[in-house]
Amino acid sequence: MKDRYGRELEDLRITLTHVCNFSCFFCHMEGEGDLYVNGLTPDEIELVAEVSKEYGIKYVKLTGGEPTLRRDLTEIIYRLRNLGLEVSMTTNGYMLSKIASKLKEAGLNRVNISLHTLDKEKFKKITGVDGMDRVIEGIKEAINVGLKPVKLNFVATKMNINEAFNVIDFAEKIGVNELHLIELHPVGMGKIAFSYHEKLNNLENVLKEKALREGTRNKHYRPRFYLPSGLVVEIVKPYANPIFCSGCNRIRLTVDGKLKTCLYRDDNSIEILNILRSNLDKYHKMQLLKEAFDVAIAIREPNFKYII
Repeated sequence: MKDRYGRELEDLRITLTHVCNFSCFFCHMEGEGDLYVNGLTPDEIELVAEVSKEYGIKYVKLTGGEPTLRRDLTEIIYRLRNLGLEVSMTTNGYMLSKIASKLKEAGLNRVNISLHTLDKEKFKKITGVDGMDRVIEGIKEAINVGLKPVKLNFVATKMNINEAFNVIDFAEKIGVNELHLIELHPVGMGKIAFSYHEKLNNLENVLKEKALREGTRNKHYRPRFYLPSGLVVEIVKPYANPIFCSGCNRIRLTVDGKLKTCLYRDDNSIEILNILRSNLDKYHKMQLLKEAFDVAIAIREPNFKYII
């Protein structure tokens, strides 16, 4: 299914909770509003995902807050995999050393783990938690149980940009498959922290010199650099970037039951919680959800686009 800008819909990003055991100073909270603790139930998530498949959704990303704080996480993963969807998750990694094998058994395909520094004091300053060693244990356990690819997310700021290649070296040594260098977003807490914004141009130029080859990912047309070690480094630059937006294949299911069409937009969302929690039978709920998807696709548009 394509929107009116010709962009295919393939990816459903689901916020499971706003609760988090970290307090990263730049957290964008998926562009969602006030703190909302109790997310959608497994039944509700499964129903939306089932309908989404009819619109071309192939991939589901579970996020938060911190999704590993949901006690029913394995049930949610199992249900989504049962629908034939590829399921991945973003996490701060703090709980992974204890639950990675259970997530793998439930059907989780791959995982993105945040690691913004290898300096313990700086880690605590960025996240509010003295937990770097435990996160590294979680990364190693994710690799050990066979979650693949294991990806690291590194949000570059003025505080840590000089550590980017240290984190790349670390990723290469322990067998991480991919590393994403991500620009700071002016969304959520990122609006307050945007004075820490740092462009990725210099890092990108160095990677061009180091890489065996370059490529472009279809999602967001992200540049990818294939290093001699086998590590793939991907550049994520969404802010004020029409090229990035032109390759967006994502729709979001918010923690409070909305179809959100863009990280940056609050106005282009469709309320579906009333459908999910109505007394209608499954068939009629699905028909109304299809109408909601139709509207969401109709109003979906790039946040940044060229003006001719």
